[in-house]
Amino acid sequence: MNLKLKRSKKPLALLRVASLIAAALLVLAPATGFGAVGNVAAYAETSDQDTSLAIFRANNEDVVDNQNIYLPKGSTVISVEASPTNDYATADTSTNVDALVPGENTVTVTVTAYDEETTQVYTLHVFVASPSSDKTLSSVLVNGAAFTVAEDGSSVYQAGLGTTQLSVVATPNSNLAEVDVSGNTSLNVGSNNTVTIHVKAEDLTTKDYSFGVNVAAANANTDLSTFEINGTAVQDDQIVNVAYGTTAVSLNVVTSAETSTYSVSGVTELHLGDNTVSVTVTAQSGDTYTHSATVRVAAPSSDRAINSVTVNGTTLSGSSIEVMNGTTSVNVVADLHSSVASYVVTGNTGLHGGANEVTITVTSQDGVSSNFVFTVTVYQLSENANLSSVKVGNTEYISYLDTENSIQLPHGTSSITLNVTTQDSKADAVVTGFSGLHTGTNTVTIAVTAESDATKTYLLTVNVAKSSDASVSSITVDGVDRTAVDSVVQSTAKVASSVSVVVVTSDVDAVAVVSGATGLLVGLNTVTVTVTAADGTVAVYNRVVNVPGLSSDKSLTSLTVDSVAVAVDGSVSKAHGTSSVTVVADPASDFASAAVSGATGLHTGLNTVTVTVTAEDGSKAYYSFTVNVAKSSDASVSSITVD
Repeated sequence: MNLKLKRSKKPLALLRVASLIAAALLVLAPATGFGAVGNVAAYAETSDQDTSLAIFRANNEDVVDNQNIYLPKGSTVISVEASPTNDYATADTSTNVDALVPGENTVTVTVTAYDEETTQVYTLHVFVASPSSDKTLSSVLVNGAAFTVAEDGSSVYQAGLGTTQLSVVATPNSNLAEVDVSGNTSLNVGSNNTVTIHVKAEDLTTKDYSFGVNVAAANANTDLSTFEINGTAVQDDQIVNVAYGTTAVSLNVVTSAETSTYSVSGVTELHLGDNTVSVTVTAQSGDTYTHSATVRVAAPSSDRAINSVTVNGTTLSGSSIEVMNGTTSVNVVADLHSSVASYVVTGNTGLHGGANEVTITVTSQDGVSSNFVFTVTVYQLSENANLSSVKVGNTEYISYLDTENSIQLPHGTSSITLNVTTQDSKADAVVTGFSGLHTGTNTVTIAVTAESDATKTYLLTVNVAKSSDASVSSITVDGVDRTAVDSVVQSTAKVASSVSVVVVTSDVDAVAVVSGATGLLVGLNTVTVTVTAADGTVAVYNRVVNVPGLSSDKSLTSLTVDSVAVAVDGSVSKAHGTSSVTVVADPASDFASAAVSGATGLHTGLNTVTVTVTAEDGSKAYYSFTVNVAKSSDASVSSITVD
């Protein structure tokens, strides 16, 4: 709709007044059109330049400048109503309001003011929905089964023999698209068939999808993909060897073409020599071909060879084998070269000690027999209990056994190591008496047990020499260790006449004799210890004993009076009235004694005190000193009597 308003001739002043009044009364109200809000008119400063719109609608809905309007697919017209606020302004609508196209359309309204110079353009953006151009397919079914159609037309559908038409159902992704199928009827044998799926979208654009159809021809293939006799693949005219006595073989056949069939002959009732086994293949086209092979049934074998023989699990090497003592039977197993030959073993039971003959009789498939004979020796236990060598170190003493000859060993030997060798390595020798040896004659026993448990005992004499040790481990005199050579012993008894001497020899078999330990004299005395070793060796040990006499020492080491030292022949002063003093005299010898006289009953003036020292030998010595008791100085009287 194109709306244009005509101008009228009114006085300019009146027009301006009316415009001012209209502007003053104008209320800006929101209008809703297709979801947008805007002003339908704008105040003009002067009425002759006013380009505002009092009414601005599209399809009966209020709109504003630059509003977006969306119309459904197929819309070609939009109704636009535009009325200027100024009655003398004009509004011209663009002509495309009646010729909308899919997509965006710009619709304008041009308002020319009363002054015919001022203009304003109002724009509406009208979007008409475009029709779908989707020409893709969601699925293709050929004869009810899903089939993938490549866009480059390279897909080929394999149709069965005799196919003249196909059911092709193509489903587009858009339900507004149209589909047409062609080329799926009047099909020819071979691959010269093309099916086309024509898709027309809603926007009328089109796209073709095509695929080839290969209609199978009748199969003329008479080949075999599998031809096996007794599980082994064979080829035409091949010879298959089977064992003597075979009367039938198994046959496994698979035709190369699934549409081919086959028949078999000659697999049963086989005879000695060559037999023909045939497979006749009939192709779908009716062509036939016979595949055949020769089954050769062997003549009976005369092979009686033996690969190996085992006796009780041990492989026979040569023509004899030894088994353990006491064996009465053996298990004999023969590995025959021919699988159709058989054998029987004789002589492998009731075995005795020594050599036993065992026979293996082999019978071949043709009924001929031959013997293989070998020897089984049952081991016999040895009774040899003899010795071949008896050594001490590198010296051989076998000739000393059971004789009076003896092995001489140094004194102190307590054990001997014998290297004993038996004549038979299976015999066992046990030696006793080789340890705990003593001086003199010792007997060593060698007991030999043969493999058969027979025994024999040998005696060997060992002589340990007597000791030549005449040394002493200790010498004590009166309980004091005087083993050292330079020891001097002083007897604890005065004027002793004897001392106790104890001698311990280093060797218990040595004998010690003591002399000079009695009849001692005062002074130095020599005590002699004579030690005779077990072999007669003599050693002499002298020890000096000093026998002291009685002491004659009568000297004093100290002399005190009332704890004050006083010299011999000296003097001690005491107060008047002292009647006694305490005298202590200490002799120098512990064996001397001291006696004091004159230390009591003292009187005023000089008093003599005497100390008598008696020595151990009875001799005496006299020591004296003076005690001076002072006179009284008392001039007092106890009483005075006058008549």
